[in-house]
Amino acid sequence: MRNANGGRSILAVLMGATMLTALPAAAQQTPATPADPAAATPAPAPADTVPANPATPTVATPANPDQTTAADPRSLPEESAAPGADIVITGFRQSYTDAIRSKRNEVAITDGISSDGLGRFPDLNVGEALQRVPGVQINREAEGRNATINLRGLPGEYARLTLNGVAFAEPILTEAAPLGAFNADIFSAIIVDKSPLASAQSGGLSGNVDLQIAPALSRKEGGFAKLAMEYNQLGDKFAPAATVGYNHIFSEKFAVFGVATYKRENFRRDTVQFNTYSAFTAAQAQANAGTLGSYYARSTACPSCTGTTTTNGVLYNSQLRQYSRDNDGNLYTGAAGAEWKPDSNTRIGLTGFYTDRKLPKTMQYFSIVDNNAASFVTPRTGPVQLDDGRYVVTDYDFTNPDTRMSTRRLSLRQKAWGVNLKGEWSDDNWRLTSVLTASRANNRSEETSIDFDRIQTAAGNGVSGSIRTGAGEIGDLFYSLAPTPAVSSLSPTGWFWGGVADPTQFYDSTVVANRRQRLQVTGTQSYAQNDLLAYQWDAERSFENSVLTGIQVGFRFEHNKYVSEGYRTQAFGIKTQNIDASFLEASPGIDGFFGGKAGTTSTNWQSTRFDYALDKLLPVTLYPGGALSPLGFNIRYNDNAYSLFNFSNQTDIAAGYAQAKYEVTIAGIRIRGNGGLRYEQARNSIDALNRISLTGTVGSPADFRETNYTRTYGKLLPSFIAVADISDKLLVRGAAYKTYVRPQPRQFTPATIVGNPVNGVYSVTLGNPDLKPYDSTSLDLSVEWYNRPNGIISLAGFQKRITGLIASINDPRRLCPSNATTLGLGTLTVNGDLCQSSLIYTGGPVPTPFIVAASGFVNQENTVTVRGLEFNLQQSLDFLPGFLSHFGGGFNYAFTDISGRGANGQQATLPGVSKHNANVIGYYETGDYGLRLVYNVRSKYDLAAAGTVTGAARSVRARGQIDLSASYNINERISLSFDAYNMTNATRIEYENDERLIRRADYDGRTFTATVRTTF
Repeated sequence: MRNANGGRSILAVLMGATMLTALPAAAQQTPATPADPAAATPAPAPADTVPANPATPTVATPANPDQTTAADPRSLPEESAAPGADIVITGFRQSYTDAIRSKRNEVAITDGISSDGLGRFPDLNVGEALQRVPGVQINREAEGRNATINLRGLPGEYARLTLNGVAFAEPILTEAAPLGAFNADIFSAIIVDKSPLASAQSGGLSGNVDLQIAPALSRKEGGFAKLAMEYNQLGDKFAPAATVGYNHIFSEKFAVFGVATYKRENFRRDTVQFNTYSAFTAAQAQANAGTLGSYYARSTACPSCTGTTTTNGVLYNSQLRQYSRDNDGNLYTGAAGAEWKPDSNTRIGLTGFYTDRKLPKTMQYFSIVDNNAASFVTPRTGPVQLDDGRYVVTDYDFTNPDTRMSTRRLSLRQKAWGVNLKGEWSDDNWRLTSVLTASRANNRSEETSIDFDRIQTAAGNGVSGSIRTGAGEIGDLFYSLAPTPAVSSLSPTGWFWGGVADPTQFYDSTVVANRRQRLQVTGTQSYAQNDLLAYQWDAERSFENSVLTGIQVGFRFEHNKYVSEGYRTQAFGIKTQNIDASFLEASPGIDGFFGGKAGTTSTNWQSTRFDYALDKLLPVTLYPGGALSPLGFNIRYNDNAYSLFNFSNQTDIAAGYAQAKYEVTIAGIRIRGNGGLRYEQARNSIDALNRISLTGTVGSPADFRETNYTRTYGKLLPSFIAVADISDKLLVRGAAYKTYVRPQPRQFTPATIVGNPVNGVYSVTLGNPDLKPYDSTSLDLSVEWYNRPNGIISLAGFQKRITGLIASINDPRRLCPSNATTLGLGTLTVNGDLCQSSLIYTGGPVPTPFIVAASGFVNQENTVTVRGLEFNLQQSLDFLPGFLSHFGGGFNYAFTDISGRGANGQQATLPGVSKHNANVIGYYETGDYGLRLVYNVRSKYDLAAAGTVTGAARSVRARGQIDLSASYNINERISLSFDAYNMTNATRIEYENDERLIRRADYDGRTFTATVRTTF
C-alpha cells in the first residue's frame, strides 16, 4: 500500500519526539511498532545503501487532516553510526535526526523541529523554538512573550497555524496567534510546510505551521513527570512549572493518553521609549540662536536666524518614557486522546487539547516627561546631521515639562480548545478518511490606567531636568528630573472633572505655588471569541505499476465566526474624595532598571498602589444615559474604539480539491510528485457599527446603527510539485502553487471614523469597506544532499509574487492630507512626527494646534515580490574516533529580499522581516549527558509604519543571542536538564532611519531553567 499522501509522512519526526535520553526501551516514549502484523512492511536498507529509486514510505498517512497515525519507523531510512562508534541516537542528536528523516520522506518542501528527547522543546516558548527552523524569524517586540514569528519573509499572520494538519480556532485579537499561549510540552513536533499541496489547509501564504500531538496507538505504555524552575535575572523572579503524562495501551487495538502541564509566568521587561521627536520652534531657535540659528530661516519669530546650514529646522526628543512591565500569571495546557483499531483496515481516533493562559495582574509602570509644551528647551550640544539629511540635538536641558507617572494594569487571558474526531478505513487500494473538528478560542485584554500628572501652568510648574539620548548607544543615556517627588496624589483644593470634551481627566480646582495636578483614569478593554466548526472528507485510490500512482479527492466545509467587543472608558463617576497620600509609592521599576545597562536613568519615579486605588475609587457613578464596561467604568461611546471593535465577522467556506500522484523514471532518475487543484468558495458577512449621531455627551449605544457587509468570492488554487531522486543521497524538489490569505478580522473598518478630540488629539480611522483577501503565486526549488547518516546539506530558493497585499497606510498624503475640511479637521501640516491641524486646542495651559492621529489598512495596488534563499547544514560527527564522535551541530542561514512598491509608491517593505537570519548550533552528547549551544542572529528589520507621517522607517537594530541547553541522566528513570537563554544579555534597539535617532530600547535580561524528569 502506498503512502496516502504520495510520501508526505509529516509525523515521521514523532518517532523520537518523546524519547528520554539514553533510557531503556521500556521507559522510552517512542511510538510503538504497529501491533497488527498486517500493517508490517519490510524495513528499507540503511540510509547510506538506499537504492537509487527508494520506495515511498508504506505508512498510511492522511491527505492532510490530523495525521493521527504515526509513521512506522521501519518506513524511514535507517540512520546507523559508523562501525565501532558508541553512539546513542537520543536527545539532541535524536531531535535533529528525526527532523532530517521527516524532511527526506516528505514530497513537499518542509522543515521542522521535534522534542529533544526530554519531553520538551528547550526554549522559552513555541515561537523561540521555531526560530531554529530555516526561514523563521522571531519578533521580540511582542510583549509578554507572545512570540510572534515571520515565515519566509512574511509576518506571522500570513502563515496558517494548524493542529495535526487541520485548522483550529486561534486566540487572535489584533495580530497573529500568540504562540506564548501554548505550552510546548503537549506537542511532539512542529512542522513548517513551505509548499502546501492542494489537499493542505489553505490560508498559509508563507506556509503552514503544524503543531503535532502524537496519537494514542503510536505511544509506548507508561508515564512521565517533570518539574522545572525558571529564574528571570531581571527583577529576580522565580517561576515553577510541572508536566505529567501517561499513555495506556489496553490492547493492540485500543489506547489512551493524556498530558497536563502547568507553568507559572513571572518575568519582567524594561524599556526606554524615545516616544516623540519634534522640531524646535522658531521662537526656541531665537532663544538658542547661537546653536540653532543657522538651521532656521530668518523670520519675525527668529530675527537672529540665518538659515546658512538649512532652513528645515532641528529635531529633539520631545517625549521620553521609562517603562517597566511585570508579567505575572499562570499557563495551563493539556492534551488527551484515544484511538481504536477494530480491525487491520480501520482506525478511529479522538485527539483534543486545551490551553488557558491567565495573566490577571500584569503591571506596567511608566515615567513620562513631555517637552512639547515646555517653557524652555536648551540644547547642550550642537545638532547632529543624520543619514537622511535631518538634524537632531541629542543632549538638552528642559524646564516646565508636563510630567506623568502612569500605572497600568493589563489583565490578559488567552484560551483555546479543540477536538478532532477522525475515522479512517484503508486497504491496499483505497483509503477513506473523515475528520470532524470543533474548536473555540478567546482572547481578552483589559487595560486600566491611573495616572498622576504635574502639568504646565501659565507660570510653569517647577519641574526641570536633562536628557541625553546617547545617539543610539543606550549605555550613554542620561535622564534627570527634579524636584522629588515629581508628582503628588493630593489636590489641595479638590478635583473637578474635565467634562465631555476631556472625559478621562480630573484637575486641581486651582493652581497652588505654580503647581497643578491632573488625574487621568481610563482604560481599553478588548474581547474576541473565535469559533470554528469543520467537516472534511478525503478519498484516495492507489495504483501499482503505473505512472499514475494515485488519485485523491476531498471536500471541506468550514464555519468560522469571530465576535469582537471593545471599549474605551472614561473617568466620570470615580470617588475622587477618597484619594489620599497613600495612593503613590516609589515605582518597582526603579529596582535594577534595565539591568544597569541604560546609563543614568531617573529614580524620581512614582507609581500608583493599584489595588488600594481601585478599592478607593470604585464603584463609579453611572453617567446619565450611558453604561458601564465589564470592569465597572463608564464607557466612552464617542471614542473610535466602540464602533471599531464591536462587530461580528463570519466566513463560511466550501472547498473541494483533486490531486494526482505520479511516478516515472527518466534516464534512470525516479521523478515523483503531485499535481492538483483546490477551489474554495467563501461567503463573508460582517455586522459592524456606524455612528449616525452624537447626543452631545460621551454618547450612547443609540448613536450607532448596525450595518451588514456581505460578499462572496471564489479562489482557484493550483499546485504542482516534483521530486527527482538523482541518487540515493541527492534529491531535487520543485514546486509551484497559489494560495491566499483572508484579512485579519480587526483589519476591517467599513467607515471612516473621526473620534471626538481628547487632550487635543483627534483619532481618525480610515475606512476600508472593500478590503479583500490577497493572493500569492509561489515558486520553490530545493536541492538536498543527504551526504551521510544523520546529515544533510540543502539549499532552497523561493519566490512569492503577492497581489493585493494588506498593509498599514503609511502615505503622508492620506494620514495627513493638506485639506481635511470635509472631515471637520481644517488644514493639516506635518511637524516632525506629528500631524497638526489648523484648529487650535485651548484646553491646555497655552493654545496649541490639534494633533490628528490617523491609521488604517489598505490593499496595495502594486505587486510585491519576496525572494529568498535558505541554506541548511546539519551533521553528526559520529564517524570520527573517540570522544570526537559525540559532537554534532548545524548551521542554517536565510536570505530574504523584498522588491516592488508600497501603497505610497516608495520601496516596499514588510514589517518584521530581516534580510539575513542565521543559526549556529553545536552539541556534544553521550549516553549520560549532553550539551548544546545555539547562536541566533538576525540583521536589522523594519516595523509597521502605522500612523507615521515623517516618511522615515522604524527599524530594529541587528541582534544576536546565545542559548545553552544541557542534560544529565542520573539513572535509567531520572534525568536533569539546565537551560540558559540570552547568555549574551542582548538588548533590542529600535530607531528611525538612522541608528542615532533612537526610538526604543528593550531589555529582558537572562533567563535560566532547571528541570528534573522521571518516567514510570
